[in-house]
Amino acid sequence: MEHIKIVEKIEEGAHHFLHCIKIEYEGTKEAGSIVEKYMKGEKITTEEEHVLKVQLVDSLKMVGVMVPFVMVPGASILMPILIKVASKHNIELLPSAFNEKTTVITTTVIETKSTEQPGKC
Repeated sequence: MEHIKIVEKIEEGAHHFLHCIKIEYEGTKEAGSIVEKYMKGEKITTEEEHVLKVQLVDSLKMVGVMVPFVMVPGASILMPILIKVASKHNIELLPSAFNEKTTVITTTVIETKSTEQPGKC
């Protein structure tokens, strides 16, 4: 019975991770369209500027978390500990999609956009 609980926990964690990756992907795609709009010479709103800044910070955080996984032996053990310790000191090392409060808000925005544009995920 314990084995089933462990498998369920792993599946739940994997689904959460993939959901957060989807949210980050959508944010990056939106930031790309804002950059494209800016490069065409169009004006961007303050809201679009804010989205762009947040996504840039999130992208840098993602790189900062992923590079040690590739470069440092044993980072897969150390990074979760480092992330936990940092969060206790109010330091967010993970992108905003991995933050529980932001995930709920962002998910609502993504679901709203997907219902406005039929045929897209």
